[in-house]
Amino acid sequence: MLPYVRTSPLIIVQGCTFVHTWEWIAGGQPVDLTGTEFELVAKASTDNATALIHLTTANGGITVSGNAVSLRIEEAATRAYTWRDAVFNLRVKWPGPEPRRVDPFMTGRIEVRPGVLA
Repeated sequence: MLPYVRTSPLIIVQGCTFVHTWEWIAGGQPVDLTGTEFELVAKASTDNATALIHLTTANGGITVSGNAVSLRIEEAATRAYTWRDAVFNLRVKWPGPEPRRVDPFMTGRIEVRPGVLA
């Protein structure tokens, strides 16, 4: 499975809550995401070791409902973002026996724009 490559960046406004949701449709049908786990990591560049953002279904930054995947970053976290541009990967771990299959879901860029009230 190849990841969906976003042509436009995800935009985070510094000092505001960020929420973004996708519905996963394949072959015209919703994909059953029951039991899946997702993980998003954003870094300044692909070869940088430091994660600027790390969201998972386990830490509550990513939620799954039906065929919808939602990212959420609270205002207190975005207020502290001093960086402006990052690359990200979002991957899915499918339910089943170990070792569980892990696939890339999406890749792209994230931009942080300064907020007037940040």
